[in-house]
Amino acid sequence: MAIDRITVTLIALTAGVWAMVLFVAWAVVSLPTTAVEASDVHQCDPRRPDEEQCPDDQWCVHGECTPHEEPQVAQRGEQCRDCPCDVGLRCGADLRCRPSNEPEAPAPTCGDPAVEAAVSQLTQACLKRRTSVQDRVEGGEGCSADEWRALLADDDQMNALLGAFPDRLVVYFPTNEPLARQPWPAQAARPYIVGELARHAKALREAKILFVIGRSSPDGKPADDHALALRRINAVERLIDQALGRDKPSERGQGPMLIGWGAPSDRPVALKQFVDNYAGTQTPIAVSRAESERLAAGFAAVRAGQEPKESRTLQRDVNRVVLVIPVPCAGTKETR
Repeated sequence: MAIDRITVTLIALTAGVWAMVLFVAWAVVSLPTTAVEASDVHQCDPRRPDEEQCPDDQWCVHGECTPHEEPQVAQRGEQCRDCPCDVGLRCGADLRCRPSNEPEAPAPTCGDPAVEAAVSQLTQACLKRRTSVQDRVEGGEGCSADEWRALLADDDQMNALLGAFPDRLVVYFPTNEPLARQPWPAQAARPYIVGELARHAKALREAKILFVIGRSSPDGKPADDHALALRRINAVERLIDQALGRDKPSERGQGPMLIGWGAPSDRPVALKQFVDNYAGTQTPIAVSRAESERLAAGFAAVRAGQEPKESRTLQRDVNRVVLVIPVPCAGTKETR
């Protein structure tokens, strides 16, 4: 019996050794397969056009070709700033889906119920977010710039509310501009951009609040993209100062409160949604008249239901922008 037990033990040990050998062999054999699968991920250079390096249904995101995410479809009464309306519905002036045969409301201006309602909702939302102890004690009417930024970051309703203001502008930037610690734009392009902003001087000067929202396409690391969006905000704020005849930021005085906020690059806006809900009715402001006209022609084609020849380039363009949104009316006091 002793010999039998020894034999059984040896057999068990031998089986265990063979099991380990087979496992190691399987792991070694499977490595090439994993490498092949990993090679299916297309690396890309965000400085080159997407169509030259990514499949038709993908674009370059943080150095890898990534499928476009189809936006959700909004139903009747739901906000349609960032997503299309369902069949038979269209996106109304209030950025809500409504039946196609329903009459469109007139464009809102300060004093119109739509604008006043949006301002009231903005104010109430911000007041509820106040974190300053002094504000809570004094029961003040205003909100700090940091509290407005927190609201922009966290409240999806903010996008729909800001769409109620018809004087919003968009400034478009070339890839990766402006560079760190370098002035923007180049001296040759500055008069054109300042002149275009000066055409809207009345709305900019008389606004109660001026939201300046920077975007960057997902070309690099998220932290680098965010830094780029902030540089774009700073560049546009300086250009607005020049358009309004101010030599330096300290001369803003009694002008509107500027609320600068950089949108995260991992949530790029789709071309059609940008044209329908962000671009507004004002002429695009780019580094040259020719570039502005190119953007305007592409947006006109999208509005007409056509596929622009350079739609993939335009998809990048609309995420390399700064939105300037003048809020023309004062807020209301907090309701209790």
